[in-house]
Amino acid sequence: MSAPSATIIEGQFSPKLKAYYFLQGAWPLVVTVVGILLLPLWAIFGTWWAGRYYASLKMELTDRSVIICKGVWFRQELTIPLDKIQDISVREGPLLSMLGLLGLRIETAGQRNAATGSSEADLIGLMNAREMRDRILAMRDAQVQTSAHATSPAASSPELLCEIRDVLLRIETKLDARKTS
Repeated sequence: MSAPSATIIEGQFSPKLKAYYFLQGAWPLVVTVVGILLLPLWAIFGTWWAGRYYASLKMELTDRSVIICKGVWFRQELTIPLDKIQDISVREGPLLSMLGLLGLRIETAGQRNAATGSSEADLIGLMNAREMRDRILAMRDAQVQTSAHATSPAASSPELLCEIRDVLLRIETKLDARKTS
């Protein structure tokens, strides 16, 4: 049994993220007639929700994976093994730029929802997002390189390869003997 992974880096999120979530929820209300009537309710509820969501955010980088926790009513913990990460992109948009925030999207094979274009591993408001991206990718590359060396046939001993060859020759000899009898 392997030892549990130790946290190497714990990601920090910008306090401006609360304003981002509040404004993101208020925007559809502002542009619709019915929504304008609901805006006072959002001012109360949205402020509470944005604060709770911000408090629930957690990101840890371990020696084996990225762990992301989030959610107010429905808590979600997503563990992404480093060797499964295909790409990490940094995104900016008008609202993010206005608040000085960046989004970090971690993508793995088959994870992205083609219908919505969303990814469950979106880290909006992560402080030092570009440095975190570089650190995660460097750790992924190191882990993939280490595991490739450990499992590659070139890393196997010549004695083991000779033993495998000899076993295959014995199997082949027995199969030939069955054919002739």
